[in-house]
Amino acid sequence: MGRHKGTPLRAFAIYLLAGFTGIAGGLLGCAFQQGLNWIQHLFAGPGKTLSASVRDNLSWWQTLLVPTIGGFFGGLCLLLLRGRKPPFGISDLVMLVQLRKGTIKVRESLVQIVSSACTIGTGGSIGKEGANSQIAATIAAWVARIGRLGSRPRAVLIGCGVAAGMATSYNAPIAGAIFVMEIVLGNFAMDVFAPIVLASVLATMIRWHVLGEGAIYANSFPKAELPKLPWELILAALLLGVLCGIGGLLFRAAVHHSRKGFQRLRLSPPLALAVGGLVVGAIGTFMPEAWGNGFEVIDHVTDVTQTPPLLVVLTLFLWKQIATCATVGSGALGGIFTPNLVIGAAFGSLFAFGLGLVHDISPLERSTFAFVGMAGLTAATMHAPVTAVVLVFELTGHYELTLPVMLCSIVASMTASLVDEDSYYTAAIKQRGERLPAGIEDMAIRSTFVRDVLRRDCVTVRDTAGFREVMQLLGSHRGDTIYVQDAAGALVGRVELQDVKYFLNDPSLTTAVIAGDLTRPVVTAHADDSIAAVMPHFDDPELREIAVVDAQKRLLGRVRHQDVITTIGSEVLGQQRRSTRLSMGGDDDMPVPAGHRLFTIPVPDAWIGLAIDGLPAASLHGLVVVMAIQGPGPDAEPVAATPDLVLQAGWRIVVLGTTEAVERLHRDDGGGDE
Repeated sequence: MGRHKGTPLRAFAIYLLAGFTGIAGGLLGCAFQQGLNWIQHLFAGPGKTLSASVRDNLSWWQTLLVPTIGGFFGGLCLLLLRGRKPPFGISDLVMLVQLRKGTIKVRESLVQIVSSACTIGTGGSIGKEGANSQIAATIAAWVARIGRLGSRPRAVLIGCGVAAGMATSYNAPIAGAIFVMEIVLGNFAMDVFAPIVLASVLATMIRWHVLGEGAIYANSFPKAELPKLPWELILAALLLGVLCGIGGLLFRAAVHHSRKGFQRLRLSPPLALAVGGLVVGAIGTFMPEAWGNGFEVIDHVTDVTQTPPLLVVLTLFLWKQIATCATVGSGALGGIFTPNLVIGAAFGSLFAFGLGLVHDISPLERSTFAFVGMAGLTAATMHAPVTAVVLVFELTGHYELTLPVMLCSIVASMTASLVDEDSYYTAAIKQRGERLPAGIEDMAIRSTFVRDVLRRDCVTVRDTAGFREVMQLLGSHRGDTIYVQDAAGALVGRVELQDVKYFLNDPSLTTAVIAGDLTRPVVTAHADDSIAAVMPHFDDPELREIAVVDAQKRLLGRVRHQDVITTIGSEVLGQQRRSTRLSMGGDDDMPVPAGHRLFTIPVPDAWIGLAIDGLPAASLHGLVVVMAIQGPGPDAEPVAATPDLVLQAGWRIVVLGTTEAVERLHRDDGGGDE
């Protein structure tokens, strides 16, 4: 039989699910775009662009009314949620993935998506990337629920949904994947990156087929390659980066204060969104380019054949921000990524006008600075310089923008980070009272929960049980702890083996003793607690496990310190392959962690009579028991080292461990043969 190669079936499943998420996200994202087009045509009439439709088809009072009606109906949809605020949009999805808290329910998500469509389709100044990501993430959460995936693969799959949504919105598969790695997951490991890329690419291919392919702003530049910018203009990108960093902070502050202002009004969702729509409508009476997400407006700002007047660009820069603040502040559901791009393009164009006062700038160079400003403001607001750089490349199709875009994005992100360490997304998460993890180890203990390491093999007894029943349970149970419950099933405490030793010396007392008399306090946790919350309890060297209870204090299971350490190690190390491989005598090879080997040793005297999961933690440091060999002869039958296997005298065990750990056991119990 030939050697099996490739990805194991279980590991390959995440690629199948990621592919399904990408295809479904791409199809539904395109359907969402078609729905937006239908709503815009219904309310604003036919036209090449939304702003053109407003100018050609709507009177001033209709321009006021359309976004107001859209906001009102969007708010009516939110009333169906009955005051709940389920996760929606990028910031909530970041929290869902990194903290692995919260759930996406299909019904609630559908209501939010319809609300977002009402706002965007009638001119609300928010981006569709939030709804597109929500659509694909809902599919991913549903698939994860059906497949009963663990918290880590579920988080990866939701990341696939976000990547599919971003790729569908911008026709940018690389930027969509990078955005998820940089912002949503904070992880560039290959076992995470590969399914994200797969979902992003498939979603983009669907978009190509339905909505057309090619870079969105490829027509903003001539087909010929861009000339190289002179060095003084490249250095000017550094100054633009500093200004974008400051501008990103001011834009975030404006959105924040707008939210606070609407909250102080204490309006119901329909009225609040209607007021926000009224502001957008008022702006649209003289600047309809401020309507919608603004994709077509960037084409106008960056057009090299017809440079827009300075006053038009300045007006767009100011009023687009006000329209976005009014829409987002009123509680409308959507993203700020696309409006941020529009504002950044206008800002870069304004910078080019100013630069033209001291240096001759061609229309092509002015258009270049518009895209540089777009990348810079995005990097500053999102703290995502890599995403900003790649996104501009994919939006324009011109990689000749490399130097100025990279310089501006890095400087803008650094400038914003020096003033405020939080991005738009992390600030929104902290406002909810959550703290994002710092580093992979912190993420492991904060995004792994008690439910992930819960054991349900607890031994329980009623608090009225007699001493003999308690002793029988302790004698038949391989552990040394049983849990005591009252008549209602609530946890009262625990009884350990050492608690009964005193009574064994005086048998006359055993007839009057019940389990309640032997009970000692127990440390408890809840299934939804993070490992970070329970780890301090294990600072007590005598505490080996914690009881897990529900809201009524009914026992759900237990969490062992050893299981917590093992799980965290698995989360941190992930699926990393080691260079050492071990032949197991079959067709497959098994990877062995670096620095470890297999050893066969006699069962140490201190381990005789103990179950595998009851072995002393101190002597197990650096060792894992793989199997036991029952008997001294070469033909002795090997058995798997299951947790309840009790080791006997005369047996040998196969352990995986470091040389130092095995030598320590050899010194105590004699050598073994490898």
